[in-house]
Amino acid sequence: MVKTKSIALLLIAFSIIGIIHGAILNSVNVFVSWLLIGIWLIFSFKVLKNIKQYREFNSPHNTAFFTIAPVFIGIFYSIWGNFTGLLGENLLEDTDLYLSWWSILFGFPYILYGSISLYRCFKKYNVIYFGTKSVNARKFGYILGISILFFIIIYWISFYSLIDFYELHLIPLHFLIDLNLLALLISTILIIIIPGLFGTRSRLPQLTRDYITQRTNRLNQLASPRRNTTPRRYRESTRTTTRSSPTPSNRTVTNRSRSASYSSRSTPTSQRRSTTSRSKTTNRTTSRGPTGTQVRSKQSTRKITNFNQYKPKAARLSTEDFKCIFCFKLPKIPEDRGRGIILCPNCRYPAHADEFKDWLRSSNLCSRCNAPIPVNYRKNPKILTVKNYIIVLKHFVNNKK
Repeated sequence: MVKTKSIALLLIAFSIIGIIHGAILNSVNVFVSWLLIGIWLIFSFKVLKNIKQYREFNSPHNTAFFTIAPVFIGIFYSIWGNFTGLLGENLLEDTDLYLSWWSILFGFPYILYGSISLYRCFKKYNVIYFGTKSVNARKFGYILGISILFFIIIYWISFYSLIDFYELHLIPLHFLIDLNLLALLISTILIIIIPGLFGTRSRLPQLTRDYITQRTNRLNQLASPRRNTTPRRYRESTRTTTRSSPTPSNRTVTNRSRSASYSSRSTPTSQRRSTTSRSKTTNRTTSRGPTGTQVRSKQSTRKITNFNQYKPKAARLSTEDFKCIFCFKLPKIPEDRGRGIILCPNCRYPAHADEFKDWLRSSNLCSRCNAPIPVNYRKNPKILTVKNYIIVLKHFVNNKK
Protein backbone atom coordinates (compact mmCIF):
# COMPACT_ATOMS: atom_id res chain seq x y z
CA MET A 1 0.00 0.00 0.00
CA VAL A 2 2.85 2.41 0.78
CA LYS A 3 4.42 1.83 -2.63
CA THR A 4 1.17 2.37 -4.51
CA LYS A 5 0.47 5.54 -2.54
CA SER A 6 3.94 6.95 -3.23
CA ILE A 7 3.61 6.14 -6.95
CA ALA A 8 0.17 7.78 -7.07
CA LEU A 9 1.42 10.87 -5.25
CA LEU A 10 4.40 11.18 -7.60
CA LEU A 11 2.18 10.94 -10.69
CA ILE A 12 -0.26 13.45 -9.24
CA ALA A 13 2.56 15.89 -8.48
CA PHE A 14 4.02 15.73 -11.99
CA SER A 15 0.54 15.92 -13.51
CA ILE A 16 -0.17 19.14 -11.60
CA ILE A 17 3.16 20.59 -12.72
CA GLY A 18 2.40 19.56 -16.30
CA ILE A 19 -1.08 21.09 -16.23
CA ILE A 20 0.25 24.42 -14.93
CA HIS A 21 3.23 24.57 -17.31
CA GLY A 22 1.17 23.33 -20.25
CA ALA A 23 -1.52 25.94 -19.58
CA ILE A 24 1.09 28.71 -19.46
CA LEU A 25 2.66 27.65 -22.78
CA ASN A 26 -0.69 26.45 -24.23
CA SER A 27 0.95 23.14 -25.17
CA VAL A 28 -0.33 19.61 -24.65
CA ASN A 29 3.13 18.19 -25.41
CA VAL A 30 4.59 19.95 -22.38
CA PHE A 31 1.93 18.39 -20.13
CA VAL A 32 2.64 14.92 -21.57
CA SER A 33 6.38 15.53 -21.15
CA TRP A 34 6.03 16.24 -17.43
CA LEU A 35 3.87 13.14 -17.02
CA LEU A 36 6.49 11.05 -18.85
CA ILE A 37 9.19 12.42 -16.54
CA GLY A 38 7.21 11.13 -13.55
CA ILE A 39 6.83 7.71 -15.15
CA TRP A 40 10.57 7.69 -15.95
CA LEU A 41 11.42 8.37 -12.32
CA ILE A 42 9.13 5.59 -11.08
CA PHE A 43 10.68 3.11 -13.51
CA SER A 44 14.21 4.23 -12.57
CA PHE A 45 13.50 3.72 -8.86
CA LYS A 46 12.25 0.22 -9.68
CA VAL A 47 15.38 -0.56 -11.70
CA LEU A 48 17.69 0.68 -8.94
CA LYS A 49 15.79 -1.31 -6.34
CA ASN A 50 16.06 -4.52 -8.37
CA ILE A 51 19.75 -3.92 -9.08
CA LYS A 52 20.40 -3.45 -5.35
CA GLN A 53 18.53 -6.64 -4.51
CA TYR A 54 20.32 -8.67 -7.18
CA ARG A 55 23.73 -7.34 -6.12
CA GLU A 56 22.96 -8.17 -2.51
CA PHE A 57 22.40 -11.82 -3.44
CA ASN A 58 25.04 -11.73 -6.22
CA SER A 59 22.47 -12.93 -8.75
CA PRO A 60 22.81 -12.45 -12.54
CA HIS A 61 20.41 -10.03 -14.22
CA ASN A 62 19.18 -12.59 -16.78
CA THR A 63 15.51 -11.66 -16.65
CA ALA A 64 13.18 -9.98 -19.11
CA PHE A 65 12.98 -6.92 -16.85
CA PHE A 66 16.68 -6.12 -17.32
CA THR A 67 16.93 -7.09 -21.01
CA ILE A 68 13.75 -5.89 -22.75
CA ALA A 69 12.39 -2.96 -20.74
CA PRO A 70 15.49 -0.66 -20.59
CA VAL A 71 16.26 -0.62 -24.31
CA PHE A 72 12.68 0.15 -25.37
CA ILE A 73 12.31 2.78 -22.64
CA GLY A 74 15.44 4.44 -24.04
CA ILE A 75 14.07 4.29 -27.60
CA PHE A 76 10.72 5.77 -26.60
CA TYR A 77 12.19 8.68 -24.63
CA SER A 78 14.67 9.43 -27.41
CA ILE A 79 11.81 9.58 -29.91
CA TRP A 80 9.72 11.82 -27.67
CA GLY A 81 12.54 14.37 -27.67
CA ASN A 82 11.57 15.20 -31.27
CA PHE A 83 8.03 16.21 -30.21
CA THR A 84 8.44 18.02 -26.90
CA GLY A 85 9.24 21.64 -26.31
CA LEU A 86 10.65 20.85 -22.86
CA LEU A 87 14.45 20.40 -23.01
CA GLY A 88 14.08 19.56 -26.70
CA GLU A 89 16.48 22.07 -28.23
CA ASN A 90 19.07 20.59 -30.57
CA LEU A 91 22.58 20.74 -29.10
CA LEU A 92 24.25 19.74 -32.39
CA GLU A 93 23.67 22.82 -34.52
CA ASP A 94 24.72 23.03 -38.20
CA THR A 95 24.66 19.21 -38.47
CA ASP A 96 22.26 16.58 -39.77
CA LEU A 97 22.07 14.92 -36.33
CA TYR A 98 19.76 15.66 -33.43
CA LEU A 99 20.69 15.47 -29.75
CA SER A 100 18.91 17.30 -26.94
CA TRP A 101 19.06 17.38 -23.17
CA TRP A 102 15.91 15.27 -23.19
CA SER A 103 17.71 12.54 -25.14
CA ILE A 104 20.80 12.75 -22.93
CA LEU A 105 18.97 12.70 -19.59
CA PHE A 106 16.13 10.28 -20.29
CA GLY A 107 17.02 8.27 -23.41
CA PHE A 108 20.76 7.65 -23.44
CA PRO A 109 21.14 5.91 -20.00
CA TYR A 110 18.64 3.19 -20.89
CA ILE A 111 19.93 2.82 -24.45
CA LEU A 112 23.41 2.20 -23.04
CA TYR A 113 22.10 -0.26 -20.44
CA GLY A 114 20.02 -2.06 -23.07
CA SER A 115 23.07 -2.47 -25.33
CA ILE A 116 25.04 -3.97 -22.43
CA SER A 117 22.18 -6.39 -21.69
CA LEU A 118 22.05 -7.44 -25.35
CA TYR A 119 25.80 -8.10 -25.29
CA ARG A 120 25.43 -10.23 -22.15
CA CYS A 121 22.85 -12.41 -23.92
CA PHE A 122 25.64 -13.64 -26.23
CA LYS A 123 28.61 -13.65 -23.85
CA LYS A 124 27.46 -14.12 -20.25
CA TYR A 125 23.95 -15.50 -19.87
CA ASN A 126 22.85 -19.05 -20.69
CA VAL A 127 19.11 -18.49 -20.32
CA ILE A 128 16.71 -15.55 -20.00
CA TYR A 129 13.81 -15.96 -17.58
CA PHE A 130 10.23 -14.83 -18.22
CA GLY A 131 8.78 -15.51 -14.80
CA THR A 132 9.02 -19.30 -14.39
CA LYS A 133 9.73 -19.93 -18.09
CA SER A 134 13.23 -19.82 -19.55
CA VAL A 135 14.51 -19.15 -23.08
CA ASN A 136 17.93 -19.80 -24.55
CA ALA A 137 19.89 -16.56 -24.13
CA ARG A 138 21.59 -16.71 -27.52
CA LYS A 139 18.32 -17.18 -29.43
CA PHE A 140 16.73 -14.47 -27.33
CA GLY A 141 19.61 -12.13 -28.20
CA TYR A 142 19.01 -12.61 -31.93
CA ILE A 143 15.27 -11.97 -31.53
CA LEU A 144 15.81 -8.87 -29.39
CA GLY A 145 18.49 -7.43 -31.71
CA ILE A 146 16.43 -7.96 -34.85
CA SER A 147 13.40 -6.42 -33.10
CA ILE A 148 15.41 -3.31 -32.20
CA LEU A 149 16.64 -2.90 -35.79
CA PHE A 150 13.15 -3.44 -37.19
CA PHE A 151 11.59 -0.91 -34.79
CA ILE A 152 14.16 1.82 -35.55
CA ILE A 153 13.93 1.37 -39.34
CA ILE A 154 10.11 1.39 -39.32
CA TYR A 155 10.14 4.52 -37.15
CA TRP A 156 12.49 6.35 -39.50
CA ILE A 157 10.38 5.41 -42.53
CA SER A 158 7.21 6.70 -40.89
CA PHE A 159 9.07 9.70 -39.44
CA TYR A 160 10.09 11.06 -42.83
CA SER A 161 6.82 10.20 -44.61
CA LEU A 162 4.99 12.95 -42.61
CA ILE A 163 1.57 11.69 -43.68
CA ASP A 164 0.71 9.85 -40.50
CA PHE A 165 2.00 12.68 -38.34
CA TYR A 166 -0.26 15.26 -39.96
CA GLU A 167 -3.27 12.98 -39.62
CA LEU A 168 -2.55 12.38 -35.95
CA HIS A 169 -1.63 16.05 -35.39
CA LEU A 170 1.73 14.97 -33.98
CA ILE A 171 4.07 17.14 -36.01
CA PRO A 172 7.73 16.62 -35.00
CA LEU A 173 9.70 19.69 -34.09
CA HIS A 174 12.88 18.32 -35.66
CA PHE A 175 13.37 16.30 -38.84
CA LEU A 176 16.98 15.31 -38.16
CA ILE A 177 18.34 11.84 -37.42
CA ASP A 178 18.41 11.15 -33.69
CA LEU A 179 21.95 10.42 -32.49
CA ASN A 180 20.75 8.03 -29.77
CA LEU A 181 18.87 5.85 -32.24
CA LEU A 182 21.76 5.93 -34.71
CA ALA A 183 24.22 4.84 -32.01
CA LEU A 184 21.83 2.07 -30.91
CA LEU A 185 21.41 0.89 -34.52
CA ILE A 186 25.17 0.65 -35.07
CA SER A 187 25.87 -1.00 -31.70
CA THR A 188 23.09 -3.57 -32.23
CA ILE A 189 24.46 -4.54 -35.64
CA LEU A 190 27.98 -4.90 -34.20
CA ILE A 191 26.76 -6.97 -31.24
CA ILE A 192 24.78 -9.32 -33.48
CA ILE A 193 27.74 -9.80 -35.84
CA ILE A 194 30.80 -9.91 -33.55
CA PRO A 195 29.75 -11.75 -30.35
CA GLY A 196 26.60 -13.20 -31.92
CA LEU A 197 27.80 -14.77 -35.16
CA PHE A 198 31.57 -15.00 -34.64
CA GLY A 199 31.93 -14.99 -30.87
CA THR A 200 32.48 -18.05 -28.71
CA ARG A 201 29.41 -19.25 -26.93
CA SER A 202 29.41 -19.55 -23.15
CA ARG A 203 28.72 -23.20 -22.39
CA LEU A 204 27.96 -25.17 -19.29
CA PRO A 205 30.73 -27.50 -18.09
CA GLN A 206 30.65 -31.06 -19.39
CA LEU A 207 29.62 -33.67 -16.84
CA THR A 208 32.73 -35.85 -16.98
CA ARG A 209 33.69 -38.27 -14.20
CA ASP A 210 36.47 -36.04 -12.93
CA TYR A 211 34.11 -33.07 -12.86
CA ILE A 212 31.44 -35.06 -10.97
CA THR A 213 33.91 -36.33 -8.36
CA GLN A 214 35.28 -32.85 -7.88
CA ARG A 215 31.80 -31.41 -7.36
CA THR A 216 30.74 -34.23 -4.99
CA ASN A 217 33.85 -33.71 -2.87
CA ARG A 218 33.04 -30.03 -2.71
CA LEU A 219 29.45 -30.90 -1.75
CA ASN A 220 30.60 -33.18 1.05
CA GLN A 221 32.84 -30.45 2.43
CA LEU A 222 29.91 -28.03 2.48
CA ALA A 223 27.38 -30.52 3.86
CA SER A 224 29.51 -32.04 6.65
CA PRO A 225 32.40 -29.75 7.59
CA ARG A 226 35.08 -31.10 9.88
CA ARG A 227 34.70 -30.11 13.48
CA ASN A 228 36.85 -30.72 16.50
CA THR A 229 34.77 -32.96 18.78
CA THR A 230 36.73 -32.19 21.98
CA PRO A 231 34.98 -29.57 24.11
CA ARG A 232 36.64 -26.24 24.64
CA ARG A 233 36.55 -26.46 28.42
CA TYR A 234 38.15 -29.88 28.33
CA ARG A 235 40.97 -28.60 26.11
CA GLU A 236 41.55 -25.64 28.42
CA SER A 237 41.58 -27.87 31.51
CA THR A 238 44.07 -30.26 29.96
CA ARG A 239 46.31 -27.35 28.98
CA THR A 240 46.25 -25.89 32.47
CA THR A 241 46.88 -29.24 34.14
CA THR A 242 49.81 -30.08 31.89
CA ARG A 243 51.38 -26.65 32.28
CA SER A 244 50.92 -26.43 36.06
CA SER A 245 53.87 -27.26 38.29
CA PRO A 246 53.73 -30.36 40.52
CA THR A 247 52.16 -29.51 43.87
CA PRO A 248 51.20 -31.69 46.82
CA SER A 249 47.61 -31.68 45.63
CA ASN A 250 48.71 -32.95 42.24
CA ARG A 251 50.73 -35.61 43.96
CA THR A 252 47.67 -36.76 45.88
CA VAL A 253 45.72 -36.92 42.62
CA THR A 254 48.40 -39.10 41.07
CA ASN A 255 48.41 -41.33 44.14
CA ARG A 256 44.64 -41.66 43.88
CA SER A 257 44.90 -42.57 40.21
CA ARG A 258 47.52 -45.17 41.05
CA SER A 259 45.34 -46.66 43.76
CA ALA A 260 42.44 -46.70 41.31
CA SER A 261 44.57 -48.55 38.80
CA TYR A 262 45.59 -51.04 41.47
CA SER A 263 41.96 -51.55 42.38
CA SER A 264 41.10 -52.11 38.76
CA ARG A 265 43.80 -54.71 38.58
CA SER A 266 42.37 -56.44 41.61
CA THR A 267 38.95 -56.79 39.95
CA PRO A 268 38.16 -60.03 38.08
CA THR A 269 39.03 -60.26 34.38
CA SER A 270 35.41 -61.00 33.36
CA GLN A 271 34.17 -57.72 34.81
CA ARG A 272 37.03 -55.84 33.16
CA ARG A 273 36.21 -57.41 29.81
CA SER A 274 32.54 -56.50 30.15
CA THR A 275 33.33 -52.88 31.00
CA THR A 276 35.87 -52.60 28.21
CA SER A 277 33.44 -54.11 25.71
CA ARG A 278 30.78 -51.63 26.79
CA SER A 279 33.21 -48.73 26.41
CA LYS A 280 34.23 -49.96 22.97
CA THR A 281 30.64 -50.20 21.82
CA THR A 282 29.89 -46.71 23.11
CA ASN A 283 33.02 -45.37 21.46
CA ARG A 284 32.06 -47.02 18.19
CA THR A 285 28.58 -45.59 18.31
CA THR A 286 29.84 -42.12 19.12
CA SER A 287 32.73 -42.12 16.69
CA ARG A 288 30.88 -43.84 13.90
CA GLY A 289 27.58 -42.13 14.37
CA PRO A 290 25.70 -41.03 11.23
CA THR A 291 26.74 -37.67 9.82
CA GLY A 292 24.29 -35.08 8.48
CA THR A 293 24.54 -36.36 4.92
CA GLN A 294 24.00 -39.97 6.00
CA VAL A 295 20.88 -39.02 7.93
CA ARG A 296 19.52 -37.14 4.96
CA SER A 297 20.30 -40.02 2.64
CA LYS A 298 18.46 -42.43 4.95
CA GLN A 299 15.49 -40.10 5.06
CA SER A 300 15.50 -39.64 1.32
CA THR A 301 15.56 -43.37 0.62
CA ARG A 302 12.34 -43.94 2.55
CA LYS A 303 9.16 -44.77 0.71
CA ILE A 304 7.50 -41.64 -0.72
CA THR A 305 4.00 -41.09 0.64
CA ASN A 306 3.24 -37.45 -0.19
CA PHE A 307 4.18 -36.69 -3.79
CA ASN A 308 2.76 -33.16 -3.71
CA GLN A 309 5.65 -31.86 -1.62
CA TYR A 310 7.95 -32.63 -4.58
CA LYS A 311 5.63 -31.24 -7.27
CA PRO A 312 7.00 -28.21 -9.19
CA LYS A 313 4.80 -25.11 -9.19
CA ALA A 314 3.42 -25.19 -12.71
CA ALA A 315 -0.08 -25.19 -14.17
CA ARG A 316 0.61 -28.12 -16.49
CA LEU A 317 3.48 -30.44 -15.78
CA SER A 318 5.68 -32.03 -18.42
CA THR A 319 9.06 -33.68 -18.47
CA GLU A 320 10.66 -30.23 -18.97
CA ASP A 321 9.61 -29.26 -15.42
CA PHE A 322 11.67 -32.11 -13.93
CA LYS A 323 14.95 -31.24 -15.64
CA CYS A 324 17.87 -29.77 -13.69
CA ILE A 325 17.68 -25.98 -13.75
CA PHE A 326 21.43 -25.76 -14.43
CA CYS A 327 22.34 -28.51 -16.91
CA PHE A 328 18.75 -28.93 -18.33
CA LYS A 329 18.94 -32.72 -18.17
CA LEU A 330 16.62 -35.27 -16.59
CA PRO A 331 18.03 -37.33 -13.72
CA LYS A 332 19.16 -40.75 -14.92
CA ILE A 333 20.57 -43.91 -13.45
CA PRO A 334 23.41 -44.96 -13.47
CA GLU A 335 24.78 -41.68 -14.91
CA ASP A 336 23.70 -39.55 -11.92
CA ARG A 337 24.09 -42.17 -9.20
CA GLY A 338 25.41 -40.61 -5.99
CA ARG A 339 24.81 -36.99 -7.04
CA GLY A 340 21.48 -36.34 -5.32
CA ILE A 341 18.66 -33.89 -6.12
CA ILE A 342 17.81 -30.67 -4.26
CA LEU A 343 14.49 -28.84 -4.75
CA CYS A 344 14.02 -25.09 -4.44
CA PRO A 345 11.87 -24.49 -1.33
CA ASN A 346 9.79 -21.92 -3.23
CA CYS A 347 9.18 -23.23 -6.77
CA ARG A 348 10.24 -26.86 -6.07
CA TYR A 349 12.14 -27.15 -9.35
CA PRO A 350 14.99 -29.68 -9.17
CA ALA A 351 18.75 -29.30 -9.45
CA HIS A 352 21.65 -31.67 -9.04
CA ALA A 353 22.98 -31.32 -5.51
CA ASP A 354 26.54 -30.49 -6.54
CA GLU A 355 25.42 -27.83 -9.03
CA PHE A 356 22.98 -26.39 -6.49
CA LYS A 357 25.74 -26.07 -3.88
CA ASP A 358 28.08 -24.41 -6.36
CA TRP A 359 25.34 -21.94 -7.29
CA LEU A 360 24.93 -21.00 -3.61
CA ARG A 361 28.58 -19.98 -3.49
CA SER A 362 27.80 -16.96 -5.69
CA SER A 363 24.08 -16.32 -5.12
CA ASN A 364 21.39 -16.77 -2.46
CA LEU A 365 18.53 -16.56 -4.98
CA CYS A 366 16.97 -19.46 -6.85
CA SER A 367 18.27 -19.56 -10.40
CA ARG A 368 14.74 -20.18 -11.73
CA CYS A 369 12.22 -18.22 -9.64
CA ASN A 370 14.64 -15.62 -8.16
CA ALA A 371 13.18 -16.20 -4.68
CA PRO A 372 15.56 -15.92 -1.69
CA ILE A 373 16.62 -19.28 -0.31
CA PRO A 374 16.39 -19.40 3.53
CA VAL A 375 19.60 -19.60 5.53
CA ASN A 376 18.63 -22.87 7.24
CA TYR A 377 17.90 -24.48 3.90
CA ARG A 378 21.20 -23.26 2.45
CA LYS A 379 23.11 -24.81 5.35
CA ASN A 380 21.11 -28.03 5.54
CA PRO A 381 19.13 -28.69 2.32
CA LYS A 382 17.02 -31.78 1.88
CA ILE A 383 18.74 -34.05 -0.62
CA LEU A 384 16.74 -36.68 -2.52
CA THR A 385 18.25 -39.66 -4.20
CA VAL A 386 18.09 -39.77 -7.97
CA LYS A 387 16.19 -43.05 -7.75
CA ASN A 388 13.43 -41.51 -5.64
CA TYR A 389 13.16 -38.43 -7.83
CA ILE A 390 12.74 -40.60 -10.91
CA ILE A 391 9.81 -42.20 -9.07
CA VAL A 392 8.36 -38.71 -8.48
CA LEU A 393 8.86 -37.84 -12.15
CA LYS A 394 7.09 -40.97 -13.36
CA HIS A 395 4.26 -40.41 -10.89
CA PHE A 396 3.39 -36.93 -12.14
CA VAL A 397 4.12 -37.47 -15.82
CA ASN A 398 2.12 -40.70 -16.02
CA ASN A 399 -0.79 -39.23 -14.08
CA LYS A 400 -0.45 -35.83 -15.90
CA LYS A 401 -1.09 -33.80 -12.78
